[in-house]
Amino acid sequence: MDSHVKDLEAQVASLKTDVSSLTATLKDLTTTAGAEAKYRASATAKKARAQGEKAYADAQDATVAAYRNAENQVRENPAAAVGIAAGVGFIVGLFLARK
Repeated sequence: MDSHVKDLEAQVASLKTDVSSLTATLKDLTTTAGAEAKYRASATAKKARAQGEKAYADAQDATVAAYRNAENQVRENPAAAVGIAAGVGFIVGLFLARK
């Protein structure tokens, strides 16, 4: 009977060691997964920011080009520009007068 108790104690000690080892392994896996998720989130944020900055720069370039184009059109055809401005003003005036 005494040998059975010693065998059980040895098995319990072995189980404790195994559980401790499993706990440490799970902790390492969790830490690694968390670090990987943080890295991926950071990389995604950097990529999104770069895309946003590029879109902003493209929109700004398009706006400047459109302004320059309009400015050139006004310089080449000042009478047409005045006529268009008067027409737009008249239409805006009609809409405002209705309210």
